[in-house]
Amino acid sequence: MRYRPTRRHLVIAGIVLATLAVLTVVGLWVIYPRVGKWMVEDKVVPKLEAKLGRDITVGGIDITHGHAVLRDVAVHGPDDGDAPLVTIARIDVDFDFWASLTGDAKVGAVVIDGVSVRARRGPDGVDNFRDILERLGVSGDDKGDGKPRTGMGSLRPTRIELRAGEATFTDEAGGVTVTVAAMDGGWARGQPTTLHLHDARAVTSFGASASAAEITALDHPVAGRGLEVGGGELALWKGLSLTGIVGSVAPEAADPTRFAVAFEGGYGGVDGRLWTASGWIQPSTFQGALDLDAERFTLDRLRPILERSAVVDYESASVDARLHVELTGAAATFAGGFHLQDFTIDHPMLAEKPVHALEVGGEIEGGFDRASRVLTLARADLSARGLPFHLEGWLALPHGLEAAGTRRARAAFDVRLVIPPKPCQEVLEAIPTELVPYLEGFQLTGTFDTDLRIAVDYNQDLEKTVLAGHVGLFKCRGKKGPEDVRRLAKQFEHYVEVERGEWVSFIVGPDNPDFVPITDVSKYLPLSLMTTEDSSFYRHRGFITKEFRSALIKNLEAGYFKYGASSITMQLVKNALLYREKTLSRKLQELFLTWYIETFLEKDRILEIYVNIIEYGPGIYGIGPAAMHYFGKHPRDLNPVETAFFSSILPSPKARYDQYCKGTLRKWTESKIQRILALMLKRGRLTQEEYDLAIVTPLTFVKDGTESVDACMARRKRALKNARPTNPLKK
Repeated sequence: MRYRPTRRHLVIAGIVLATLAVLTVVGLWVIYPRVGKWMVEDKVVPKLEAKLGRDITVGGIDITHGHAVLRDVAVHGPDDGDAPLVTIARIDVDFDFWASLTGDAKVGAVVIDGVSVRARRGPDGVDNFRDILERLGVSGDDKGDGKPRTGMGSLRPTRIELRAGEATFTDEAGGVTVTVAAMDGGWARGQPTTLHLHDARAVTSFGASASAAEITALDHPVAGRGLEVGGGELALWKGLSLTGIVGSVAPEAADPTRFAVAFEGGYGGVDGRLWTASGWIQPSTFQGALDLDAERFTLDRLRPILERSAVVDYESASVDARLHVELTGAAATFAGGFHLQDFTIDHPMLAEKPVHALEVGGEIEGGFDRASRVLTLARADLSARGLPFHLEGWLALPHGLEAAGTRRARAAFDVRLVIPPKPCQEVLEAIPTELVPYLEGFQLTGTFDTDLRIAVDYNQDLEKTVLAGHVGLFKCRGKKGPEDVRRLAKQFEHYVEVERGEWVSFIVGPDNPDFVPITDVSKYLPLSLMTTEDSSFYRHRGFITKEFRSALIKNLEAGYFKYGASSITMQLVKNALLYREKTLSRKLQELFLTWYIETFLEKDRILEIYVNIIEYGPGIYGIGPAAMHYFGKHPRDLNPVETAFFSSILPSPKARYDQYCKGTLRKWTESKIQRILALMLKRGRLTQEEYDLAIVTPLTFVKDGTESVDACMARRKRALKNARPTNPLKK
């Protein structure tokens, strides 16, 4: 019998279907968001964690039909340090609602907003990001078909949009910090991937820095990956920067793993193309080659930079340079050359007048090892105004990896300078006249050469500092010297600047009643001066060579040039022949004139001039007036204590004149005198009997009573105030 539903049965069935529909709607609209949240937390997030190899935390999840919002997402790793690798304020995800009912989460568009990336590499070289790049297939590794190995399946979205982000990369091992103030971009299937970085900057612990107003990273499905840079700047060190950098990095057609590099720019904010850089790099192997070329241009193109520098008269000066760089894994080598000619420098630390017609150029070769951070100069064959010289050595920067596996805390360097044998006269003529005006008129014979090495390791005891080699000045001979220098062999007129702009002169010789021949000076004065100023005066040829290294070590410890190694002859040259300003010009002339004085004056004559012209107090020049002023006696009658006093005040005779004004010695001076006497005994310059008598002999100043203490101190203060500074930058 065939069943036919009655009207009543149809009504009941309709009610059941309607009830099921209502229950379905209620389930979809009420229960589904909870199920969706569970699926994100228990299905999607674990899958992402497995893919990235990181822990992922989500602060909040909101699910509606076909849309999900994830808030406060953080990606954590074991090497992240104080902050997670990635934090995201909000992620909006569109997905296929009906497919999700069957457990298939087909993702559509994804919008990421408020991204913060904190990548880092520790001092041990361990980073917190490289493995993620490899897992995502953006490290250069692929299947051979040009498609990244994402392995995301249905979780791979159809479109990704990055609306706002910022990033910081801190490389403690390399001493580099990179920041990106803002970034945005997007990706869609079959379309190029773009990432825009705004205001990107990199700074280093060793002074170099780089920045770019805009960097666009492009990953095209066909053309491949590339970069475009605009508004770039590269500062190699303070005062030297490449600016206005524009260019691109694009894959080569023949080998997509290699990228062609093409950049150009200017210097120091100057508009226009002054240099170009072209070549290739292979990021996966850290290999590449780059050619940098700066075609010859006159320095007036750099006027905005040079107006703030010591370089003047730009119109006639020109420069050109070229450099080839090879990258091989963790190392780089370079070779090239440059030529800077017809430039002029005007700087108060160099010379009194502008130095013209300068020229320097040559060829260089070297390399840099990234792990050890060692810069090697294999050779630099250079020439300055026709004088060839050779440089070689290395510089180890802080934080470099050493052979023992530790990181270097401080820098070290080892440099060698070689000047090949050249006729002495040619060497002298290669020095600009403005730099050595007092050497004009010298005629030399002989052959000059130099081979110097300086090695300093700030990680070790500075006593291990190496200063070795020679300067072949003593292979030269003076065929003829200017009269202004040779006059020292006989009586001459000496000029001194008592106060700024106030000059006086006196005769150094028998016509001056205050002049004292060295044979008529107390024997203790030369012995005391040699003890404090120049112990080997009668043995050396003008230079205390062993003191150069000691002075270098003391200056390294002090952190600036505080100590010198001046012999009595060098002090004579400074006082009798040269002005006292501390310039490179004066130092060069001081060294040359010291050598020359030692070749034609006897040691006793050098010492005789020295004690008769140096200053012993405000306006007190020569040992004759000084002995009478302080002690009321002739220099021949000075005792060991009195000569030790003169030795103690010589570095600062004006400043230490207050002891005479007050009639009492400072405790420091008393101790200094005792140390001088003890050294004189130790070095055989005093007998035991002379020493025993000296240490119990009081020091008594002789004063005529016509000047009060206050008046004397006021005279001292005026002399100090009006003295011309020896450093021209203090003007």
